[in-house]
Amino acid sequence: MLLSLREVALIFDLDNTLIDSRIDFLAVRHHLIDLLYKEGAAGQSREDLIRLALPELVALGGRANPGVADRMWEIIGEAERLGLENATLVAHAPDVVRTLSERGYRLALLTNNARTGVAERLRLFRLEPYFNVIATRDDVPALKPLPDGIRHILERLPGVRRTYLIGDAWIDAQAAHTAGARFIGFGSKEETVKARSLPIWRWITDLRDLLAIRFEE
Repeated sequence: MLLSLREVALIFDLDNTLIDSRIDFLAVRHHLIDLLYKEGAAGQSREDLIRLALPELVALGGRANPGVADRMWEIIGEAERLGLENATLVAHAPDVVRTLSERGYRLALLTNNARTGVAERLRLFRLEPYFNVIATRDDVPALKPLPDGIRHILERLPGVRRTYLIGDAWIDAQAAHTAGARFIGFGSKEETVKARSLPIWRWITDLRDLLAIRFEE
């Protein structure tokens, strides 16, 4: 069934999809796990914990003590701040986003980052005007890998009948799958997504490949 372009939503992840944020997510994850062990809140092996998303690790800390969760968010926030300060654009990101917007697709951004740093980077890189909705962790009830952010966006895009999420990580694929969206993977982590048996609609290594896709078909 052929849809109108306005009936198609393209939701982009931010880190390592549109910008290279220089956030060392593995180091952050280990820092959070160290804190969980220190507080006696781990309850699992490090090998199991390292597979969890950052919000899932924070949730473990919060179950033990809300103060632990607060400290974990502080660690994440500082890593985001430092990473975004040194962020650069992923190749061709502005041209691709602009072209898709000009074609008439509904564009949105979904990130687990805090709004303050994200807004500054989007303005600096001149990406902000092309998104109909920007959803950060300050805006949604639950973060990726949960689907709440996608649902939050679609509530603000009436008339959308088909949704794609473009991202680089398994948490993007999981959120898309649960929300009933098609996942387009980007970058070098295809095998980590496949290892979790998550569906991939298409995988690309150059953002310009998006321009050849007729999302409405």
